[in-house]
Amino acid sequence: MKASEDLFDLIKSLSGTEKSYFKKYASLLVLGKQNKYILLFDAIAKQKTYDEQKLKRYLHSESIVRYLPSVKKYLYRQILKALRSYHRSIHSEIRDLIHEAEILYEKELYAQSKKIIRKAKETAREHEMHHALMEILSRWEMKLAVNNADVSWIRNILREETDELSLQQNEKIYRNNYSEMLIHYYLYGIKRNKNRLGKIKKMMQSRFLTHADMAKTFEAKLRFHGVHVFYSGIMDDRSGLYHSSRNIIALFKKHPEKIRHAVDSFIAHLHNMLDVCTLNKKYNEIPLYLKELESLAPLAKSSDEKKKLFYFTAINRLNYYTVTGQFSIAVSAAVEISKQLGEYEQSMNDYEKFMLFPNIAISYFGDGQYKNCIHWLNRTRNDLSLNIRPDLEGFLRLFYIIAHYEAGNMDLLVPLIQSLYRYLKRKEQLHKFETVIIYFLRNELPKTTDQKERIQAFQKLKNKLLPLTKDADEKNAFNSFDYISWLESKIENRPFAEVVRQKARYVL
Repeated sequence: MKASEDLFDLIKSLSGTEKSYFKKYASLLVLGKQNKYILLFDAIAKQKTYDEQKLKRYLHSESIVRYLPSVKKYLYRQILKALRSYHRSIHSEIRDLIHEAEILYEKELYAQSKKIIRKAKETAREHEMHHALMEILSRWEMKLAVNNADVSWIRNILREETDELSLQQNEKIYRNNYSEMLIHYYLYGIKRNKNRLGKIKKMMQSRFLTHADMAKTFEAKLRFHGVHVFYSGIMDDRSGLYHSSRNIIALFKKHPEKIRHAVDSFIAHLHNMLDVCTLNKKYNEIPLYLKELESLAPLAKSSDEKKKLFYFTAINRLNYYTVTGQFSIAVSAAVEISKQLGEYEQSMNDYEKFMLFPNIAISYFGDGQYKNCIHWLNRTRNDLSLNIRPDLEGFLRLFYIIAHYEAGNMDLLVPLIQSLYRYLKRKEQLHKFETVIIYFLRNELPKTTDQKERIQAFQKLKNKLLPLTKDADEKNAFNSFDYISWLESKIENRPFAEVVRQKARYVL
């Protein structure tokens, strides 16, 4: 990407308050005359796409046109400096304290330098920032101790370094385990092939993952529970998934300062808790966690935190309404979410969109708005890179066929079914569930000539699928969409939403 495009993208990423802060910051750069940097900033901010020629024509009477490349570089650096000042963090606070201590040391104000170092050390220890602590101990505090010729102080620093290295190593073990489990999940998703489970089963036998007290820091404890969450999810241990997810929420509640300083992490874990409540049909708990998620809005300061809060709130609101059969409310929520997407979509990755768009599509499907459902499925298929997870793409392709069937687009079904079959076979995702569904779509449904025969065919399919909902290797295929309720709606000639809503009442 060109430097000019970097500047354009940076300016476009700024929130309203960030822009206002920068202008106040930039006003200090030039005194007594018009600030050329703000002029350039505003000119770029007005463009929808970066166009340097238009920019030069707009600024033709300004002297900065002759030096535009260097002025743009300078503006880019000043925006970043302003953002550093605006987005204060524990990391930046500790860096500033270390720098202050360094300046005082160079001026031979050793006692003052020591005070600052101790403050930096206390802050770093409070937030378990072991790398910062190692730098403080080994470089700056050690310099002071050596300069003071204090043998006891030097020995104490060496002991503290050993302790910090031990904690770092402890965290590294849990980070590695978590990453290995995450990689397995991204590659293979939930359990459908037992041959791929050996490595993670062996990993779970480690004493670090069988004894919670082996995790020594907040980060290590978080990864310990996180590994168990992923493993329970992969193995479809829904009770274990619920238990481990609640442990993570409880861990954060014990350390409220972690919520304040790592709100993006807590947002993600609340999302996972909501997802787990759905899997365990604990629908009565979902509104409580949704309310807690929404209450985090004042803590979400950065654009990334705000995006995550929007995304996770949106996907969980839609999910709650759809699993409880409240599809008309889900559609109203989907309309609201669609309006907000303009602000956040550019910063969302393909995986996030892949999860959100089909949820919007299901909302419209349940409300009988098949044209809108297919629109969102087409957005997913056409706008996103689908090489994410084969199990998710398999669901998308199958649901796409069902949506077209409901919309009456019969001429599209044959090529779509053939495409689905080829894809599943190539990705080694042709399991019992997929085999039964595809056989029905290719061989049984096309033979029906009237409503009575179709009802019989749907009943036959339901009878074949019901045992799979209890099959340990197959039941996860039913997580993305309520196929059984859809079949019952066809058999009983009732709206899909009514069937889902009636089932949800028994749970609630």
